[in-house]
Amino acid sequence: MINSIILEQIKSLYSDKIEPLELLGGFHNNVFLSRNQKMVIKILDSETHKKSNLLNEQEIINIMLLHGIKTPSFIPSKNGALIELIKGEEKNLYIMAYAYIDGEVLSPNLKENHLIKAWGKLLGKMHEITKLNSHKMKQNYLEWNHDIKNEGFAKGYGKIIEEKWKNYMDAFSALSKDENNYGIVHHDLHNENIMIANKDMYVLDFGDVRRSWYIYDAAIPIFHFMENNRQLGRLEQQQIYQIFTNLFFEGYSDETVLSEKQLNLLPCFLEYRLLYSYLFFMNSFKGRDMRIKVKKHLEKMRFRIENDVPFIPV
Repeated sequence: MINSIILEQIKSLYSDKIEPLELLGGFHNNVFLSRNQKMVIKILDSETHKKSNLLNEQEIINIMLLHGIKTPSFIPSKNGALIELIKGEEKNLYIMAYAYIDGEVLSPNLKENHLIKAWGKLLGKMHEITKLNSHKMKQNYLEWNHDIKNEGFAKGYGKIIEEKWKNYMDAFSALSKDENNYGIVHHDLHNENIMIANKDMYVLDFGDVRRSWYIYDAAIPIFHFMENNRQLGRLEQQQIYQIFTNLFFEGYSDETVLSEKQLNLLPCFLEYRLLYSYLFFMNSFKGRDMRIKVKKHLEKMRFRIENDVPFIPV
């Protein structure tokens, strides 16, 4: 729920008719929908979200829209601003509003191969757009490790995890970062950040945009697809991995190119994403109660990491 003080400020900035607001989600339950205004409101803590990062999101969305990527456009406030700052009782908050896309979240399965290929094609097009337009981008985009390079990110989770984390950080720091394999990426294009409306794919949530390797950005959708199918047997997981990746990169290669050397990094980035996800959630839940279901899921992730269980069963 949004408290009354914040709600009144939001109404004064956008519309008195913005109520009722429905909680859509967001990692911190900070994204709300005004159905009657067809507007999505995102509320961000100004202490943890720098305005420069929000300007990055604003710029990349405008560039994507300009080059044919469908994504919700920003809705300016009555002041004409795309980013507003309001005062809460305990902290200041940034407010951003977007057009609401009335559709369904992408629910990929191997019976709809065209959607998987279209997903890869969409990401390939996004990467090609940033390759061709990076020289025009005015914002100073953060690097791949801006939120994980602090020493405490993996500290306290055991010797095995700390050593694995350090090895990844050392290995990735040595990777090439030329314009063909490293650039501005979405960094979170799993299926729940794609909306299907009128048979078109809309990209949601550019809030994690940064500079990183294109192959890692491509690994993220594959990672989430496979994690959503962990209940399957070993042979089935092998089969769907091959089918999914073949379809995904078939679509991707219609729009841009990844070298064989980069494609060979895919298994490494998939394994890394498991460790990153585990640490991200553990850090996020520090000092907070964790639901039993979440706790059990994280325990399974830790077991796989510590016991070198292959991400793709062999």
